[in-house]
Formats: sequence, C-alpha cells, structure tokens
Amino acid sequence: MRSRFSAYATKNGQYIFETYGANQRLDQSIAEIQSWSEECIWLALRIHQSEESTVEFSAYYVVDNTLCELREKSNFVLEQSQWRYTDGIITVHNEIKKVKRNEVCPCNNYPTAWSIIKGKKFKHCCAKQIGI
Repeated sequence: MRSRFSAYATKNGQYIFETYGANQRLDQSIAEIQSWSEECIWLALRIHQSEESTVEFSAYYVVDNTLCELREKSNFVLEQSQWRYTDGIITVHNEIKKVKRNEVCPCNNYPTAWSIIKGKKFKHCCAKQIGI
C-alpha cells in the first residue's frame, strides 16, 4: 500500500498499473492512472488496519485547491510472489476544506518532501506543483 501511495505522490502511473492484479489490469489504462495522479497533490497516507490481504487506510490529497481524505479498505492478492491490488471499498471520501492561496500549505499537517519550510503559504509551496 505504501509503495502504491508513493507512486501516486511521485506520479508514476506505470508502477501503479503494474501493482494491480492481472485481472484488474485488463480494465485499467496507464494514461488514466497517470492523469489522476497528476491532478492531485498526494500529501499523506495513514494506515488504520492491516491484515494478511487487506489494508484500511486514509490518503490525504489536494485537488482543485481542496484538501480531501479518501478512506478505503483495499483487498490484495498474492501473484508471482508479489502483493497486487484487486479492489477496495471506499468508506469515506470527504472534502475537508478549500485551501486559499495565502493560507499555510496543508502539507504542514502531513510531512512531505515539499513541507521542508514550515509555515510556507500554499501558493509558494504545493500549489506550484499544479501550476496555480
């Protein structure tokens, strides 16, 4: 799960595609995966519960200047000695708040590679990644 989140954060659509199960890859498009990863600034991943083949997590991201939380219980299958994502149930998908350009960047609440300088305004921090 962490490697898939990291791939979204670094906009690596090919890796995300490759971590789907074989059957799920048939319904996926690398271009669509890449587009979704590039539309968002992925800030943080919090694992709530992990069992052998399931992971419940929250992913925090910014899209259209809105901080969001996506909480999902994901299912994985072991294929060729690697865990692959099959499907998941989204239990929460909330818009937490609209982020204004002059507010402190939300990445300050979720330490990332971009939040090196605490208190940096959104327009001078993560907003630059999406061309705002």
